[in-house]
Amino acid sequence: MKTDKILITLKRAMKAGSDALKKTRSAGLMFRQKSYKEFVTNCDIASENAIVEVLKGEYPDSSIYSEEVGAISGEEELLWVLDPIDGTHNFMHNIPFYAISSGAYHKNEAIAGMIYLPEFDACYYALRGKGAFLNDKRIYVSDRGKLSEAMVAYDNQFQKHKAMLKNLSLLQEKCFALRIFGSATVDICKVSEGAIEARIFHKTKFVDFAAGALIIKEAGGDITDFDGHRVTAKTSDVIVSNGKIHKELVDLLVLD
Repeated sequence: MKTDKILITLKRAMKAGSDALKKTRSAGLMFRQKSYKEFVTNCDIASENAIVEVLKGEYPDSSIYSEEVGAISGEEELLWVLDPIDGTHNFMHNIPFYAISSGAYHKNEAIAGMIYLPEFDACYYALRGKGAFLNDKRIYVSDRGKLSEAMVAYDNQFQKHKAMLKNLSLLQEKCFALRIFGSATVDICKVSEGAIEARIFHKTKFVDFAAGALIIKEAGGDITDFDGHRVTAKTSDVIVSNGKIHKELVDLLVLD
């Protein structure tokens, strides 16, 4: 499969999603609650529709799995996994830390991933075996090799898992600093470019790391479940790191 064409298509799709959400927001933000402490906006839907239109226009037989619309089946073995706005709550409150993301999977293997931060015009992407990039400049994870030196990002939705507060306490004792930025994909980007060393996920969804999984690996980092095993579409508890502190995190974190 021609990954260069996929990269071009992803860039067009991210631009279309960004333009759509900005246009929709300028016309008037609307939102509804879809679950406990979980909202969706008209901008999420507009972004999603614009992205799907680009992807299906270029690859009409591909399949799509998206945060809002769910599954759209196709006949090809190409799957796009996308999140039209990750960090919706930040977006609703005019906090710039949100992103649009999509991963491309062929026969269940990630072949491309892209995360776009509209407020910063920052495009993070990776092609399988070709490295990770920020706006066409190669990026790498940090060299910090001890958890005691590391800055770790965490989730703020503590209702998701009974072990979240326990792990937060364990981390604050062992790591240098903790941060909560409010966007899973933005956090993966920050690990991939070496700004921070890790991000911990509890009860997350595939759309939260489908694009970032390849980016972090191509930047030299690691992504696993809490037992250190390879992540899949069904993995819900995830560790993303620069790789150098990964074992410390696996040994430290608990699920009960």
